[in-house]
Amino acid sequence: MASLCAKASAGHLRVYGPPLLHEGALSMEEREQDTSLLLIKIGHHRNEAVKLLASHPDLLRFLDAATCVGLLDPVSNMVVSALLAAAADPVGGASALVGADKDVERRSLDGLVAFLTCFFPHLTDWEAVRYLVLAEADPLVAARIVVEDRRTKCFRPGSAATNGALKLALKCAMVAAKHPCPSELAGVWLSLCSSLDTLEKAVSVLNSPGHILHTLAKQTPDVPCPAPVGIASSLIRPWELAARRSEHAATVTCQHSWSLRRVLLHTIHGFYLQALARMPGGELRSRYHRSMLKAGHCYGPFDPVTNIIVNTIWYEATFPPLSQLDDLDILGTLNLMRIEARSLYGLVSFLCTHDKDLNADQAIRFLLDTDLNLAATKQCSGVQEEQEEAFRAAAIAAWHPRPDAQAGFLGSCWKPQVLSLLTDNGAQQELSSKCVQQLAMLLSSAFNSTGMSVQQKQPVAVYERRSILTCQRDANSVGIIKESPERSRLH
Repeated sequence: MASLCAKASAGHLRVYGPPLLHEGALSMEEREQDTSLLLIKIGHHRNEAVKLLASHPDLLRFLDAATCVGLLDPVSNMVVSALLAAAADPVGGASALVGADKDVERRSLDGLVAFLTCFFPHLTDWEAVRYLVLAEADPLVAARIVVEDRRTKCFRPGSAATNGALKLALKCAMVAAKHPCPSELAGVWLSLCSSLDTLEKAVSVLNSPGHILHTLAKQTPDVPCPAPVGIASSLIRPWELAARRSEHAATVTCQHSWSLRRVLLHTIHGFYLQALARMPGGELRSRYHRSMLKAGHCYGPFDPVTNIIVNTIWYEATFPPLSQLDDLDILGTLNLMRIEARSLYGLVSFLCTHDKDLNADQAIRFLLDTDLNLAATKQCSGVQEEQEEAFRAAAIAAWHPRPDAQAGFLGSCWKPQVLSLLTDNGAQQELSSKCVQQLAMLLSSAFNSTGMSVQQKQPVAVYERRSILTCQRDANSVGIIKESPERSRLH
């Protein structure tokens, strides 16, 4: 997730950088053990489904087409999917089983993993398996454990985003599980959301499977079609039932999760998009693209978006370019990802330097809990010398061109004046050119009042090479392809 840089961590500084290896990633042997354990749990659920269908031999043979994926517990999901296969071809049932993979456990595992990784794009397959083991192969319970473990604040049962993700995840899972009627099964589950309680009770006793078959047959269309439109409000019921089942689920979290950093980088990316939207377009294309990509980090004494704007304007005003810059029409995605990755390590280094009891994993979880807003925490309300030391660790970790200067500036930034200027211009609106000029004058004068030298130095020849190597390292650390030196070079 993040590695402590021994050479840079001098004195009280704790400077973190990209890990040499994927910290927290399980070994191949550990992954195979988790997969085997999950297959055993699925096999147990299949045995329970066999017991329920034992008195109905005509239906039992359809269990080979079943899957654990669904909106109820794993056993009920298997029974319902088997009954759906029977409802799709009630006469002979031959078409439902032709070419079907009889390895129910493996197909269910593939479907469950596809469900979680589709619902949570930042999850890797092996992480999904670990959450499913904790949830006893229950897909919605596993999803709730992920939400709790990763502090996913945007998750709202019944919201449009959650409903859309649930529908897509169900369809992808059914395809991955190789069910003979994937689209139909996903549609049936969505159609029956409002009557899940009744369906769950009917499956538990299974006295009259004919009634369930009749219900499923009515819900099964002749051709694949989308689920009915009026079911959005009923999609909250599956999560309520899952909450009841999750009371007995394990609550052990997966520490040092590799994808936690990807979640945090995604959050940071959103803040940079907001900052770009607030900067005046003309000035951004002609001047501030350089300072944003080199020094526009999201750590500081304000909220993340304000920090990006303040750091960008301050660096441009204090260390202007040596020559005229060309107008930039497009901001490269890889260049933006580089400053985002550097901001991440700066934030982690700031927290770990300020609080010696924190490790990198705890720092990242803290950042997710607080939406990266250091201004709302005790970390930005301590002694100025301690803050400057923490900001210096952040600047070193983020490869700021002038780490000492930035640490001194952020430690003594004139907060009320800056916030007053931004508030007068509109908290969410695009800044005017006049406001940017006033901010530049205020920030540069605040920095000069600290007595630090602002003499501009000629860039050394090695800097360009260092910048390219840093881009490659940061790109590799977030799993992206390296950009060519010609395209990644900053003006």
